[in-house]
Amino acid sequence: MKCVKFDNFFRMAMTLVVISLFFSCRVDYIARDFMAYYYPVHELQTGKIYEYRPVSNDTLPVDYWYYSSHKVEGELHFTGNYYNDRFQVQQFFREVEKENSMVLTDFILYETDDMGKQSQIAVDILAQNTFPIPFADSLQTSQMGIKWNIPGEEGTSIALNRERNYLAKGEYAYKGERLECVIFKTLENIEHFVADDGYLEPSFPGVEIYAKGLGLVYYKKQLSENVNIEYELYATYSMEEFEKKYKRTIK
Repeated sequence: MKCVKFDNFFRMAMTLVVISLFFSCRVDYIARDFMAYYYPVHELQTGKIYEYRPVSNDTLPVDYWYYSSHKVEGELHFTGNYYNDRFQVQQFFREVEKENSMVLTDFILYETDDMGKQSQIAVDILAQNTFPIPFADSLQTSQMGIKWNIPGEEGTSIALNRERNYLAKGEYAYKGERLECVIFKTLENIEHFVADDGYLEPSFPGVEIYAKGLGLVYYKKQLSENVNIEYELYATYSMEEFEKKYKRTIK
């Protein structure tokens, strides 16, 4: 439901959709097997790479996410690592399945210096609800928020707050198959604070599409009136194949 420097994470934070959709005030319930549209968290014990490619824009990089899940004291833990197109880890998150929502419990950003050495950036979690579990309706908002200080820039911080609202059900074509899907509208609010200079507070509306049994398959975000970025799921495969892809790239 798009790290090192602000520019890099800002690009990642911008990887969701903007579509002009009529949003009614009516409550629109869907089936209570709603988690079936989120990633297949109960089938990812061995982990899987999700490769996302930009739509109609060859200048944007390819994004890779490695998702896996496991049980800890009876609770389902769902984790994700984001790799950039240079195969460097940029983000890590952990979510725990609770009764009504997937709950964000850990979030790490990584800074990479000019020599390729990485270090962690401390991140505070402001809001934890990432995805509804038992059902969703158009009036229910899932809110996730994180905040961190910019390394080497004293008094400078960034807060990312994301809201997700259910819009409708539909179908999505993936590799020749039409999959049942759910559509969300999103709104990301960035608070970029600089000491003695105040706040910069841009907002970015977007849309996400989740396919049943697969997860996030499409996302697009409006960065400005005339600038959108748009990604779609290209393929899923094992970590072993991802490592082979990396080795082929560096030769």
